[in-house]
Amino acid sequence: MKKRILRSINNFNLNRLFFDFLKTSSVYLVATGCALALNEAAVMNDNIFGVYMLAVAIISVTTESYIWGVLASIGGVIGVNFFFTFPYFALNFSIAGYPVTFTIMLLMSVLASFLTAKVKTAATLAAEGKKRAETLTDMSQALLTAGDYDTIAEMATEYFHKTNQCSVILYLGSPMQPEIKKIKTSNDEDENIFKSILEQQVALTAYKTGHPAGADIDNGSQNCKGTYLPIGTQDIKYGVVGFLFDDTKFVLEDTYNFINVMISQTILALQKQQMMEQAQEILLETEKEKMRSNLLRAVSHDLRTPLTGIIGSASTLLENGSMINADTSQKMLTDIQQDAEWLIHMVENLLSVTRITGGTTTLKKQDEIVEEVVSEAVMRIRKRFPNHHIDVTVPDELLIVPMDATLIEQVLINLMENSIRHSGSPLPISIRVSKKKIGAVFTISDKGKGIDPSRIPDIFDGKPYKGSTDSSRGLGIGLSICKSIILAHDGKIFAENNTNGGASFTFVLPMKGEHKYAQ
Repeated sequence: MKKRILRSINNFNLNRLFFDFLKTSSVYLVATGCALALNEAAVMNDNIFGVYMLAVAIISVTTESYIWGVLASIGGVIGVNFFFTFPYFALNFSIAGYPVTFTIMLLMSVLASFLTAKVKTAATLAAEGKKRAETLTDMSQALLTAGDYDTIAEMATEYFHKTNQCSVILYLGSPMQPEIKKIKTSNDEDENIFKSILEQQVALTAYKTGHPAGADIDNGSQNCKGTYLPIGTQDIKYGVVGFLFDDTKFVLEDTYNFINVMISQTILALQKQQMMEQAQEILLETEKEKMRSNLLRAVSHDLRTPLTGIIGSASTLLENGSMINADTSQKMLTDIQQDAEWLIHMVENLLSVTRITGGTTTLKKQDEIVEEVVSEAVMRIRKRFPNHHIDVTVPDELLIVPMDATLIEQVLINLMENSIRHSGSPLPISIRVSKKKIGAVFTISDKGKGIDPSRIPDIFDGKPYKGSTDSSRGLGIGLSICKSIILAHDGKIFAENNTNGGASFTFVLPMKGEHKYAQ
C-alpha cells in the first residue's frame, strides 16, 4: 500500500514516559546496589559490568522503547567507572587503555540492548499474529452462522471494534442512505463525530471510488477525523467501514492489511447471504410455478366434471322435459343447483389464490380474534351443510393472531368441506384451536376412512384425488389453495391420519409478535 495510513504521533505519552523512566531508574539503582554489595563481599570483582549488562537486558524488556536500554548501557559504563574504577567515586576516563575498554563495554551493552529489544519485538509480533489468526478464525465461524444482513453487520462491527480497540461505524449501502448502519464507539463524542456531515461525505467518497478515504490518507480530507475503507469487490459495492483511532495509536501498513483481511471475511459472508437469498428466490419461483401447474390440473379436473353434469342435466330437461316425471326432473334440477353452487365456491377459491400468487395485492393482515374467525367459518359451512354436526373447541383465553380474516375463513371452510365430503362418515367433525409455543394451532378432524398414506406427502400440491367416491368433487384445488394461504401467512399446514381412525388437517399461524413459523 502507500507508506502508512496514519502518521505516527509526534508527542510522547507523558504517562508512559514517566513510568519507563521510573523503571529504568529503579533497575539501575538496584543493579548498582547489588554491584556494590558484591564488590564489598569480594564476589565478581572482575565482572561487575555483567550486573549492569543484566540490568540493561531487564530494562530493554520492561520498557516500551529501546532508547531506555541505550541510556542504561551508557549509565552502566559510567557506573563502573564511577564506583568500581580507581579513583573511586570519581569519573576518570584518562586511565591508560580505558577509552578502548569503555568503548568495547558500551558497544557490548548497546548491542545487548538492541538484541533484547529485537527479541521482545519478535515475541510481541508473534503473539499479535497468533491473536489475529484466532480473531479471523472466530470471525469467520461467527459470520458463517449469521442468517441475515443485519446480523452480519452487527458481528463485523463488533469484531472490528474489539480487534482494533477503536470506535467503528459500518454502513451497508450508501452512507447517506444506508440500508443498515451499525456503530460501536468507545465514547459518546465519537458517535457525534461519525454523524457529522463531513464524515459522511468522506465515507461516501470511499463508497463511490472504492478506495480508502479520510484522516491521513493520500488525497484525503484534511479536516476529517475518521478513516474509511470500502467494503466491496470490483463489481459490487456493499458498503463502507470507518475507524476513529486513538491519538496514541500507531496505525501502520500491517494494521491496514489486517483490516483488509477482516473486510474480505465480511464480503464473503455478504456474498454467501446474497447467494442464499437468490437460491431462496429461485426456489420460491419454482414452487410458484409448480403450484400454478398443479392448480391448472386441479381446475381442469374440479371444474370439468360439474360443468359436464350441468350441461347434461340441462340438455336432458330441454330435449325430453315432457317425458321425464316430476321426481326425476326435480332431482336433475337439484343436481344443477348443487353443481352451480360448487362452481361458485370454486370461483371464490380461485379469487382467493389470485390474491396470494398474482403479485398485485399485498396480503392485508390485521389483528383478529381467533374465536370470531372460526365462528364465521362454521356459520357459513352450516348453511351449506345444515345436516352435518360440527364440534368447536377454543381456549378460554383470548387469542389474537395477525391474519387476513377472509382468507383464513376460506381455509377453514375448505378443510371442513373436505372432511364432510370425503371422510365417508356421517359422524361429527371437530375444530380444535390451541395455543402453543409454535403459535396458534388449528386442527380439523373427522372420524371417517382416513387418507391413503401414499397421498399424504403431496395432498396439498393440487393433484386431483382419483380415489374419491364423489366423482364430481375433487379435493385438489381446495387443499392447494389452503397451502398457499397459510404459507403467505408465514405458517405451516400438514395432514395426518388419526390413531383411532379418520384424518386431521392442521395449520399453524404465528401469534402476534412472532414473524414466522417456529420449526
